[in-house]
Amino acid sequence: MFENQINVYMFLLGYLQQTVADVSEEELDQQPVGSGNPPRWILGHLAVCCDYALKQMGGSPICPREWHVSFGPGSTPGAEGSAKPSKEELLATLTKGHEKVVEQLRTVSPETMSAPHGIVFLAGTPLQCKGDLVAHLMTSHEAGHVGQLTYWRRATGRKAFF
Repeated sequence: MFENQINVYMFLLGYLQQTVADVSEEELDQQPVGSGNPPRWILGHLAVCCDYALKQMGGSPICPREWHVSFGPGSTPGAEGSAKPSKEELLATLTKGHEKVVEQLRTVSPETMSAPHGIVFLAGTPLQCKGDLVAHLMTSHEAGHVGQLTYWRRATGRKAFF
């Protein structure tokens, strides 16, 4: 179950790691493209999204609570008092989150994944159950944010990978 999504999820993690490999600590909060999300926020956001996926499957969160405030839905990148984890900490937590999500996916019951996800703002969308939401977090949601990072790279004068 979910083998295709797992393959895409792990591909995206590797692509993300490559995308930020040459980004310095000093650049993590730069927003050269106006209101685009900076790398620190994107990495933190994707890390807390691992927690959201884990929660849907009955797992335990791995991110500090303050990360959910700083990087969760509706948060403002670089807001006063926001968490400022290092790139190393963000990547380590994101990698661990991906591993935990995949581990949980391999043991979660079909009944759990077919249950409603309970996310109000997704009511009326095709994402109706926990399995739909987890698949979205692993693929389309993550890919969108990796796309933001690749756009950020180009805006800072870096070459495209492809």
